[in-house]
Amino acid sequence: MKYLLLFGLLGWINHSTAQQSRIETDSLTTEIHFRWDRSKLDTLYLGNDRALQALDRRIDSIGLSRIDSVVIISQSSPEGPWYYNQNLSARRAATMRKEMMRRYPALTDRLSVNPDGESWSQLREYVRTDQRLKNSSIDRVLKIIDDRTISIETRKRRITEDPVYRYLYRTYYPLIRNSMICVVYYRAIERTPSVEVPAFELKEADMGPRTFPHELFQRPPLPQRDTLTVALKTNLLYDAVTALNFEVEVPIGRHWSVAVEDLFPWWESGNKYCLQLWEMGIEGRYYFRDNYYHAHKLQGHFLGGYAMSGKYDFQRDYDACYQGEFWSAGITYGYSMRLSRRFNLEFSISVGYLSTAYRHYFPADDYSELWRDHYDQGRKSYFGPTKAKIALVWPLQIPYKKKGGRR
Repeated sequence: MKYLLLFGLLGWINHSTAQQSRIETDSLTTEIHFRWDRSKLDTLYLGNDRALQALDRRIDSIGLSRIDSVVIISQSSPEGPWYYNQNLSARRAATMRKEMMRRYPALTDRLSVNPDGESWSQLREYVRTDQRLKNSSIDRVLKIIDDRTISIETRKRRITEDPVYRYLYRTYYPLIRNSMICVVYYRAIERTPSVEVPAFELKEADMGPRTFPHELFQRPPLPQRDTLTVALKTNLLYDAVTALNFEVEVPIGRHWSVAVEDLFPWWESGNKYCLQLWEMGIEGRYYFRDNYYHAHKLQGHFLGGYAMSGKYDFQRDYDACYQGEFWSAGITYGYSMRLSRRFNLEFSISVGYLSTAYRHYFPADDYSELWRDHYDQGRKSYFGPTKAKIALVWPLQIPYKKKGGRR
């Protein structure tokens, strides 16, 4: 059990150190999550970048000299063969040990790893404290987890056959594929009485090479990597009718974003068929979900306001032959969901006001020329649905440097 192992280890360290040197210790823990069947550190996954930055700030505030040891406990979700998951947790522990050595070479001799295999204890804790499951479902799952009379494979099979397994897999399995970094540090040290030194005024002539305790100085912040999310999109409904288009969306804070789209089908067939449209639009969106982590950016339900304008030339033989310019403004409601590891899928519909100045024309009998119809032109207005979208979204994570914190 991970938590029993962790707390037992910390208790032993505190007791042993206190008995030998009368030094009190404390600890801090940080969880780093891994993607399914992966042992490579992904700083953009489930807030790993923020967790590592927070760990860096805490270690900097404590000081390397006060750190006694760093224990890394890694786990895998309970799916697949047991022996494979044991090796997977070992690889994850090795990854985090390498990462800590890269960040803090001075702690190399104080690092230790403990691959803990499948994280049944953490899954049990999540299920026990779940607020959305029925009590009967919680009791049923806990009974399966706690049953020591059955093999691990039987336990896994019964979990996967349970009606709430899909909920557990989506909600908690990503959280229990992790490595826990536990830093044990000295909290208080018994010191001999200090000798009071009379104050003196430091003159320029007295200045020279001196040695000061490093605690008196705060190291200036180093450049730190942050991540900008940029989503590239294409509307599959437009693509289905050969209307080339693209959209770029950039989040602003945790809830807001700005999207710019361009629609530009531009083809014709003699003077008989034509589909030419150029449209530019901008939209501000509010996402109801708090997109704190990079992995959650631009996902969930949203409400937006848009404005767009463009020009067009549509011809289908003699049936429809119109040119013109238009503008539109309105509101958008939509939902964006995760489709795969690299792509999202977005559904939205817009309602608003549209106004267009149009001009009718018609082709000659042999299609050699196009003639303007001066009797059929003017302006029309419309209020109602203006856009529908099923968009394929490719979120890009672009790292950049900013001031403050440790990288």
